[in-house]
Formats: sequence, structure tokens, C-alpha cells
Amino acid sequence: MTASVLVKIGGGFALAALAAVLVPRLGDGAGGSPAVTTLLLTAVCVGALTMGALYLALTADLGLPRTIALYVVGFNALVVLVKFVLSPEALYEHSEAGSLEVFFDLNRGWDTAVVALAVFALYAGALYLVYRICRRRLEARSLTWRRALVVAAVTAVLLLATGWIVLLAAWGGLEYVGLVFSSGVSLLVAGALVGAISLATVAFRESAARAEVLGDAALLVSVFWVALAFLALYHVLWVVYVLVLTSIWPLKVITPK
Repeated sequence: MTASVLVKIGGGFALAALAAVLVPRLGDGAGGSPAVTTLLLTAVCVGALTMGALYLALTADLGLPRTIALYVVGFNALVVLVKFVLSPEALYEHSEAGSLEVFFDLNRGWDTAVVALAVFALYAGALYLVYRICRRRLEARSLTWRRALVVAAVTAVLLLATGWIVLLAAWGGLEYVGLVFSSGVSLLVAGALVGAISLATVAFRESAARAEVLGDAALLVSVFWVALAFLALYHVLWVVYVLVLTSIWPLKVITPK
């Protein structure tokens, strides 16, 4: 990614962070939870600022056609919908019903960060899988046994070195995912995620086709890294957002004994 791309991403997310902090404070809540309109308004502000930067980076800096850029923007819009509207709504639904029984208390910064890390790993894994499938057309060589063993060895060392962090984060992520998919908005979340994966697949497939025509495999790689960077920053922003929401409307958490 060029300096111009980084400036656009940084500027967009800096403004989005301000929106995530300030917009919820302007909204109303009933029964100890934020109104859906407050969540929607925040998501619109965050989405407009970040996806405007994304569209400019893809078209002006990477030279992608508008159609491909819109596919990438589309799947990011669905991610924003899930992260900033549907998942907070699910959490507060459980909170108000007295069924928010979790080990990780999302009223606390460290716990929220652990959950965000685990969920980001799920998003990143799905994105990487789609990317690898779409990249096959650009790769002439196959994976040799030697390369496979090296990759496996490096992965094993990293997992052993950070195993306790991975296990802790996975636990928190599973709790969070379970809460979201056991709420009244679970079907909306599932539909949005299926739509996001579908748009990401089309975006990578079209980027791979363009890279093949131009003879520039780095184009597809650049699109992947930009998309991954946005996913990472959305999860960082989600931590800030949830902490702001819970400072105004604390979640009623039941800690398992």
C-alpha cells in the first residue's frame, strides 16, 4: 500500500472514530439501551467516512474500475451494518432480557478487546480463504511438500508461543458469536454476512481477472491487504464504540460462577 492509500485510510478512520465517540452521546435510549436510530446513525456516519476513503483508494490509487470498487465497498457496508448496528442490538437485547451470561464483560476495555481480536480472526480467515480461491488462476506453481512442511512448522511454533492468547480470545469470540446468533436479529446477521462474503468473492474474482489481463499479480494482493486493513480497523473502532455505548448504557452482565 502506498503512502497515499495509508493517508486516506488513516484520515477516514480518524474521523470515523470521532463519530463513534460523539454520535451515540446525541441519541436517546429506552430501558437502559440505545435506540436503534442511534445505532443506525452511528453506522451511517462511520460507513460514509470509511467507505468514502476506501472507494478513493481503490479507484484513484490502485486504478480499479468503479464496478470492482463498488463490490468492495458493498461488502464493507454489510460488515459495518453487522458490527455497528446488529451486534450491539443483539447484546442489548440479551442485556434487557437478563440473559447476558458471559465470562467476558463487554463493559470492560480488556475483555472487549479480547472478543474483538477473536472475531477479527474469524473475519480475516474467511477473507483469506476467498482471496486464495480467487488467486488460483494467477498461480502456475503448486504447493510442494517442502513448502507445506515449512509453513506447518512456522504455524506450529507461532501457535505454541501464543497459545494461551489464542485460547483466551477464542473463548471470548465464541461467547460473543453465540449471543449474536441467539438474538432476534440472528437472521439479519446471517443474511448480511452471506451477502458480504458473496460481494467479497465477486470483488476478488474480478480483481484477479483484471490482474491477469494486466499481467500484474500485485494488484490482487493490494486489494486483499486494503480489505484486511479495513476489517482490522473496523474491529478496533468497534472496541471504542462498544465502550462508549456501555459507558452511557451499561450492559447488565451475569457472570457465570
